[in-house]
Amino acid sequence: MPFATYMELCLYHPDYGYYAKGNLPGKLGDFITAPCIHPVFGATIASQILEMREILGGPKDFLILEAGAGQGYLALDILSYIKKKGYSFKYAIVEPFPAIRAVQEEVLQDFLDDVCWYETLKDVPPFQGVFLANELFDAFPVHLVEKRNSELYEIWIEVKGGHIREFYERFCDPRILRRVYKYFDYWCEGYRTEVCLAIEDFYSEIAKKLIKGFFLIIDYGYPRQDYYSPERTCGTLVCYYKHRLVDNPYLAPGHTDISCHVDFTLLKELGDKNGLATLGFTQQGSFLVSCGIDRIVYQVSEGKIRDISAVKQLILPQGLGGSHWVLVQGRLYSSLREVSLKGFSLSNRVNLLVSGNPY
Repeated sequence: MPFATYMELCLYHPDYGYYAKGNLPGKLGDFITAPCIHPVFGATIASQILEMREILGGPKDFLILEAGAGQGYLALDILSYIKKKGYSFKYAIVEPFPAIRAVQEEVLQDFLDDVCWYETLKDVPPFQGVFLANELFDAFPVHLVEKRNSELYEIWIEVKGGHIREFYERFCDPRILRRVYKYFDYWCEGYRTEVCLAIEDFYSEIAKKLIKGFFLIIDYGYPRQDYYSPERTCGTLVCYYKHRLVDNPYLAPGHTDISCHVDFTLLKELGDKNGLATLGFTQQGSFLVSCGIDRIVYQVSEGKIRDISAVKQLILPQGLGGSHWVLVQGRLYSSLREVSLKGFSLSNRVNLLVSGNPY
């Protein structure tokens, strides 16, 4: 089977997959995400969402739709901040796994009247508002490819004698070839990287659901030119097992989290294809500072040393502020030149997402 099929089974098998068992990021999980660091992250995101709602004209049926909501702490912090500001609107979560939904319901017990759940994206009705994805796309299955004898091969796997073994298949999906052909000649022999195809159908489906509004995406990744840089010879695949970073995706299948950096140029291209204009792209630190995290931290906490420390972890380049990026796309049916989002007031690097001459 292709590595992408293996990764999908390891993460999403309904009985034995990593997420089906209720494994989630957090203080007790294999890795930490921004919402687990401090409520100011969600509150700052909420402040940007409130501005987006104003741009849409403050519709009464405004909806926040989140996929990959984890334990639900981002939803909790957003709803708490919105309530503090005197607003109330609906929040929907797409969650296929009952074990994870149970955790989210417990975390969000004070907001159950405002939150609803959908098992699949297809169940979501058309809406206007914001689609929110924080560290969602890094968990989509990826195809592994490698340059061998000046040709591109895809990594497949098989099980023999109880052991997982890789082998090479010459045939690659044409979409894989289209994604990397500009960069292939710059790669050295043995260069290995990833291509994610699964995002394409998901993006198309959610774009069809959005009548009017925004995509707000936060994740770790690179513009394509950096993603497929000649120096990145081993790709970006990341694995966690029992709180430890490991370099073996075949270690304890179903018990190891496997993820991959996001190709943000792909998200821009998919936005273009599905009628979504890319409005902003910047590093998480710049985005949060532009949104006023330095003020908001005093609205949601006492501003003690531990609170300021958390803000630093969220915004500094050596922390999540540099490793994570924020991408916003919109469908507004009005002049996009009039749209100015505060999250990009300090920096907007959309130009990095243009897929031009590589090097």
